[in-house]
Amino acid sequence: MTGRHGFFGHGVHRRSLAALLASGLGMCSAMAMPVDDPQLANLRDNIERSYNARNTGAIDSIRLAILNIGTTAGEDSATRDLAEYLAAYARLRQSLLVADDKSLARSHLEDCINGLNRLLERREDAQARALLGSCYGASSRYHFLSAAWRGLEAGRQIAAAIEQAPDNPWVVFQDGVSDYETPMMFGGNKNRALGKLRRAAALFAASRPKGSAQPVWGEAEAWLYIGRTHQALGETAAAREALQTGLAMAPDSRDIREALDRLQQPGSAPANSGTPRPARQP
Repeated sequence: MTGRHGFFGHGVHRRSLAALLASGLGMCSAMAMPVDDPQLANLRDNIERSYNARNTGAIDSIRLAILNIGTTAGEDSATRDLAEYLAAYARLRQSLLVADDKSLARSHLEDCINGLNRLLERREDAQARALLGSCYGASSRYHFLSAAWRGLEAGRQIAAAIEQAPDNPWVVFQDGVSDYETPMMFGGNKNRALGKLRRAAALFAASRPKGSAQPVWGEAEAWLYIGRTHQALGETAAAREALQTGLAMAPDSRDIREALDRLQQPGSAPANSGTPRPARQP
């Protein structure tokens, strides 16, 4: 099922101009939709494995394979749209790994934005809009003259996605990440973010197949951000519990393992999702 609420899934939330600008500075969380096609689902999982291995070259190869599937699927195929979405997701992940190479990161994010705009010209989709908001927000760091416009566009896309699909776990998750990343002086609110992130985690869990205890794609990432938010609020025990919940769901997640490591360091602050840490061996 496709349509305005999201590929295989399912309001406007007002922010000040300053908050929209700030929300564009850190919205780099992973966004990916459930995929019915087994081949694309496997390639999507391989993106995440390569991200955890900090291997951007492998992500390049996976992205090319995804685009090839989309090209052979036909102009009006839903598979083509899924491939476009996943190719954009791959570029966002790559941009986090090459953040120190501003030219390359900027290029990856422009690929993400252009691909999602093409997709949204063909059909409306809330999850694609949420991912587009992430890409615009991330790109604001690499375009000094257009940073303000890109920050505003990031906020506009997230607001449109929330309006279209207020119960889509990926969209609710991204809205929570935006509140987490936005400084309080610009309208961000960690307690509000925590409520949204916990709601996203509950929506992810509710979307599991009936009778399944297996976490769905994205569920562990919600717990990563719940942990980061608790840490930012000074709630160390709750942060540890949330991160351990996420790690049980995704034991190979380098981001969760690094967040747990940082939690052990006195006075440490949670990482900003838009500032990837150097790869470390677990």
